[in-house]
Amino acid sequence: MKKPSNLKRKIFSNLYSNNIAFIYHKRFKRNNTIAIDLTMECNNRCFNCEASCRQAPSNEKMSLEQIKKFIDEAINLNFRWDAIKLRGGEPTLHPKIFEIIDIFKKYKDFHNDCKITIVTNGMGKKVNDILSRVPDWVNIQNSYKETGKYDYGSFKSYNIAPIDLFWYKAYRDYTKGCTHLAKCHGLALTRYGYYPCTHGANVDRVFGFDIGIKKLSDVNEQALRNQMKTLCRYCGHFKLTNDYVTGEKMSKSWQKIYAKYKLKKPKLSLY
Repeated sequence: MKKPSNLKRKIFSNLYSNNIAFIYHKRFKRNNTIAIDLTMECNNRCFNCEASCRQAPSNEKMSLEQIKKFIDEAINLNFRWDAIKLRGGEPTLHPKIFEIIDIFKKYKDFHNDCKITIVTNGMGKKVNDILSRVPDWVNIQNSYKETGKYDYGSFKSYNIAPIDLFWYKAYRDYTKGCTHLAKCHGLALTRYGYYPCTHGANVDRVFGFDIGIKKLSDVNEQALRNQMKTLCRYCGHFKLTNDYVTGEKMSKSWQKIYAKYKLKKPKLSLY
């Protein structure tokens, strides 16, 4: 009996694994964490960046007033997160980073058990000078991209949209989410509002759906799942077979929207 070619085996494997995913793709529960995208400015240009810092660069950033609003909302509603992650872009490039840290001290005093972390690429003198001045009560998650010491480095195929793959076209329940809800960032906040995760927030930043939730009191499971109906169909992390890739990889939806973004950035309402 003639053995199938490598190409045929690969096609069969993809069809099998992804169709099985439709049946067994469980509904992920979010963890008790929030990630805050302080700025989209970055001093690196990683291929397949999950914040689109390379593909759709921007220097947009959250204001101090927005950070204060978040802290006041959280305290008034007695939201007690296990962890808050300050992200980007590269968060240390926010020009008001130390003022932001001072504002977060108010939340740390309110809920001392919350782990507050700066997520950084550790690249360059400026970034490392700032990191050296971060107070001890703030944790640092450093991917050391400059040295390659840890470099969590190559990204997965974020820009391969499930909706562009023929074995996902018939799939409808994007509200189930992915492992990032449970393992990484259970909620996200940007200058445009609250989202299910930072990767979904970036989809809105680039595509311009303008569906950020503007009040913490309006954040609930149903509202977030409604966002996911729109966002997860474009996020490569939704795919259960999402391997690390080299070079710039993107499907037609992302190719089209990045070309449009370069001509005119979408305008979203602010948090």
